[in-house]
Amino acid sequence: MTKIFVVTHKEDPLLANDVLVPIQVGTNEPITATILRDNTLDNIAAKNGNYCELTAAYWIWKNVKDADYVGICHYRRYLNFYNDWYNLKPSAQKKIKTEDFKNTKLYKTPSDKLEQKIASVLSEYDVIMCKPYTFKDTTLTKNYCDDHRPEDWDLTKKIILEKYPEYKDSIVTFLDEGTTFHIGNMMISSKEKFDAYYTWLFSILFDLESRITIPEDAYQARIFGFISERLINLYMYHHKFKIKGVPSYKIIDL
Repeated sequence: MTKIFVVTHKEDPLLANDVLVPIQVGTNEPITATILRDNTLDNIAAKNGNYCELTAAYWIWKNVKDADYVGICHYRRYLNFYNDWYNLKPSAQKKIKTEDFKNTKLYKTPSDKLEQKIASVLSEYDVIMCKPYTFKDTTLTKNYCDDHRPEDWDLTKKIILEKYPEYKDSIVTFLDEGTTFHIGNMMISSKEKFDAYYTWLFSILFDLESRITIPEDAYQARIFGFISERLINLYMYHHKFKIKGVPSYKIIDL
């Protein structure tokens, strides 16, 4: 069984089926009466303003027991397994309007065929992620520090070395010198690999949260979401996972 959870907070996602399952994050009133919520069972939904889509990831990690493959995408951003949109260029992301998205192969493919497609890819790869950007004049470390508090990033790396000293060289290679950036915390993998990654990630982020004051600015308060977007790259490359990078659709009129 394959379940890709479509993270949303404001409206029912455009695309939903037996494989693509909408999940509403946070503690606001439900979007619809039947939508899956990440504020049930074992959850950290109240932290959504700081952890972003990671509150859904936490819920999946802790509560989904019956899926072979799991993943996350966003209600405005979907992984494009078919690369079918007007000879889509090999860029990380294709902006698209709703009416055009409804003409894509992803939108029209029945869920059973989509599940077969994903299983086929994961029979050859460890994880499916967004096709990466390659920075030309910066690194993942500098990119974070230019836009956010550098001291939080420095402390994050310190915590990783305290908990996982075997990452010392990888931090340099894939963060301080690294230019490859898979965006969006979007991934699909076996449930086993998903759980192992989020066990690692949350051990770091929860420790970081206990040592800092979260920024008051609403944008910068999304600190753990921003940091995790970089750490997912560190983890995947440190473990030498075979990554299938696919473009993503970004729906621009939602």
